[in-house]
Amino acid sequence: MDTSRKANALLHERSPYLLQHAHNPVAWEPWGDAAFARALAEDKPVFLSVGYSACHWCHVMERESFEDEATAALLNERFVSIKVDREERPDVDQVYQLAHQVLTQRGGGWPLSMFLTPDRRPFYGGTYFPDQRRHGSLSFREVLTAIVDAWTDRRDEVVTQAGELTATLARVTRPADPDAAGSVAPDALERALLRVLPRVDPRHGGFGGAPKFPNTMTHDLLLVGAALDVGGVGARCADATLHTLQRMRAGGIWDHLGGGFARYSTDAEWKIPHFEKMLYDNAQLLRLAVDAAGLVRLRGGDDSLRETLLSVARDTRAYLLREMRSPEGFFYSAQDADSEGEEGRFFVWTAAQVEGLVGPADAEAFCALYDVSAEGNFEHGRSVLWTPRPLEQVAAALGRPVDELVAVAERVRPVLLAAREQRPRPMRDDKCLASWNGLALGALAHLGAALDEPDAVALARDGLYAWRDRAFRDGVLAHAIKDGDAYGTAFLDDHGALANAAVDVFEATADPAALAFARALLDAVLARFVDPATGALYFSPADAEVVLYRSRDAFDHAYPGGVGLTLEALLRVATLTGDRGYRAAADRAIALYAAEATGNPLGMGSVLRAVDRATRGPVEVIVLGDPARDDTRALVATARSVFLPHRALLVAPDAASAVALGLDGELAQGRGPTGDGAPRAYVCRGTTCQAPVGDGDTLLATLRRALASG
Repeated sequence: MDTSRKANALLHERSPYLLQHAHNPVAWEPWGDAAFARALAEDKPVFLSVGYSACHWCHVMERESFEDEATAALLNERFVSIKVDREERPDVDQVYQLAHQVLTQRGGGWPLSMFLTPDRRPFYGGTYFPDQRRHGSLSFREVLTAIVDAWTDRRDEVVTQAGELTATLARVTRPADPDAAGSVAPDALERALLRVLPRVDPRHGGFGGAPKFPNTMTHDLLLVGAALDVGGVGARCADATLHTLQRMRAGGIWDHLGGGFARYSTDAEWKIPHFEKMLYDNAQLLRLAVDAAGLVRLRGGDDSLRETLLSVARDTRAYLLREMRSPEGFFYSAQDADSEGEEGRFFVWTAAQVEGLVGPADAEAFCALYDVSAEGNFEHGRSVLWTPRPLEQVAAALGRPVDELVAVAERVRPVLLAAREQRPRPMRDDKCLASWNGLALGALAHLGAALDEPDAVALARDGLYAWRDRAFRDGVLAHAIKDGDAYGTAFLDDHGALANAAVDVFEATADPAALAFARALLDAVLARFVDPATGALYFSPADAEVVLYRSRDAFDHAYPGGVGLTLEALLRVATLTGDRGYRAAADRAIALYAAEATGNPLGMGSVLRAVDRATRGPVEVIVLGDPARDDTRALVATARSVFLPHRALLVAPDAASAVALGLDGELAQGRGPTGDGAPRAYVCRGTTCQAPVGDGDTLLATLRRALASG
C-alpha cells in the first residue's frame, strides 16, 4: 500500500482491512446506499470485493490488480467499486457467497469478486482473479472488459441473469415450512457419525486430503459420540479426534515456538500452513483440547496423552493472552499470514539462522527434530518447524539420548522465539468481534474451571462483563469494538456465542450476573431474530438492513453458525433456569433444522449437537455444599475435569442458595449437604438420578454410569 497516494473513501472506515485499501488507486467506497445511488445515477455496474485483513489471496489480488494504475483506471471509469470486510458485514458476505456458489457451482472463498446491478442484484462473479491468464483463468482486466461489453451491448441479458439469480436465491433461502417439520429422529447423532467416520484420514487425522482444515465442530460431535459410545462407534470417534489433535500438534499448522494454530494446512499432513492465525480457530481448538483431555480421563486413558492435550490448551491460551488480548480485555480478530511482502516469512527458519543463535551442537539436534534443513521444506531454503518423526527415532539417528533431545528443544525454543520477536511482525486485525470473543471467553472459562486455574476464569469473567458494559445497551448488542468504541449491528452468532460464554462463566463462578446476561442476550434473540410464523432463526435482526433477502443460514462455516450457537444457549439456559419459553423456542427451531443437520454433519455440526442435547437430554450435575470446604471443591473439580456431553453444572451451598442464583428450584429441591455439613453431588439424566455421592472417586464412577445409561 502506497500511502503517498491520495486516499479514497475508505480512509475514514474502522476496519483494518478497509484501511489497507484506503490508498489504492481504485476509488473504493464502503458498502452503503450512497455507493449504489451513484451506480444508478451514473448507469454503472458495481464491482463488489469482499475479503478480510489476514487473507493471503486478498493481498495478492491487491498487489496485482488494485495497486495497478491501469486496472484502477478501468474500474474507476466503468464501475462503482465497493470494498467489504466480511468480518464486519457477514450478512453481506453470506448473501453473495451463496450467489457465487449458485452461479459457478463451486465453493466460495476470499477474495470474493462479484458484479452487481445498481439495485444490488448479482449477475457474475468469482473469487481470486489473477493479473495474467493463468491455469485456464481469464485475467482480471479481461473479466472487467467482458463485463463492460456485456453491460454496454447486452444489458437485457445482464438484467435477466440478475433477475433469475436473485429469484433462485429467494427460492433456496425461503423460510422452512413449519407444517413440513417432523419429529426428530432419536438416532440422529448415530446416523450422522456413520456419515462422518468414513471421511476421517486414518494416517494424518482430519478429514479428506489437501487442503486440510481443523473442522472443529465435527470433532465436537465425535467427542460426544465417544463419551456416549453412540451406536457402538465410541472408540472410533475417540481415536479420530485424539489422533487428529496429536497430528496437528506435531504439524506445521501448530506454532512450535509461540503456541496457537494457523488457519489451515495446504497439504494433507498438517505440514505447511496458511500462516494466518484466527481468533475463532484458536478459541475452538483450545476448548476441543480441554474436552479431549477430559474424554481421556473419563475413559481412564493414558495420562501422558492427557497432559499433551492440556499443554496444547495452555499454550494456546498463552498465545491468545500474549498476542491477541486488548488492554480492555477484548480479543483481536486475526494475525496476518504475510510480513515483509512474503507469506510466512515471520514464522520460518533456515538452518544457518538456528545455528547462529544456539551453536552447532544444539542446532544439529533441534534441526533434526523440527525438520530444518539446508535446502528447506518451504520456500527460498526456509523451513516450517514441525516434528514429522517420533522423538525416539530422531534420538536413535543422532546417537543421543531422548532426554538430551528434550532438554535441547526446551532450551532452544525460547531463544528462537525471542529472536523471532525482533522480526517485522505480521499485521494484526485489532477489531474485536462479539461472536469470536464469545468463543474465546467461553473457552477460557471452560479451561480455567477444568484445570482449576482461577486466573483464567477471572479473565473470562472480566472480558464478558466488559462486553456487557461497553457493547450492550437497552437490550441491543453491538457487533464489534475497536479502539474502545462499540459499533455495528450484532448478528445471531454474536448473541449465541456470548450467551454460551456467559453460561460458561456462570458454571465456573456461580455468579448470577453471568446467568442474567445470558438471559438478556437470549431475550434479545427471541424479540428480534425469530420468524414468528415458523420459529426459524434469522441471521440478522428484524430492524437491520435486508441484503436481497433475510438469511436463515444454519450452516457452520469456519466457526459455529448462529443457529447452532443459539440453540445450544437456549437449551443450556432452559435447563439451568427452568424457563420453558427458552426450551419451547429451541424445540420449535430444532424441528425445522434437525433433518437437514443429520444429513449434513460436516456442515451443521453445531446444530446437530444441539439436536442431540434436546433429544437425549442434559447430564445434570448438582453439587450442594460449602464451597470453602476441601471435599466440596474435590467434587466440583471431578465434575469439571471429565468431558460430559451436554453437561449442566449447578454448584451452590444449598437448595435455597441455588434458587437465589436464579436457578430452577426443582434441580435442588429436597437436596443438600448432609447433617454434618458434608457436601453431596447428585447426577441426573432425564428422569433418572443416581444415588448421591460425597467423594471424587465415587462421583467419577457415577458419571460414567450416567453416560452409559444415556
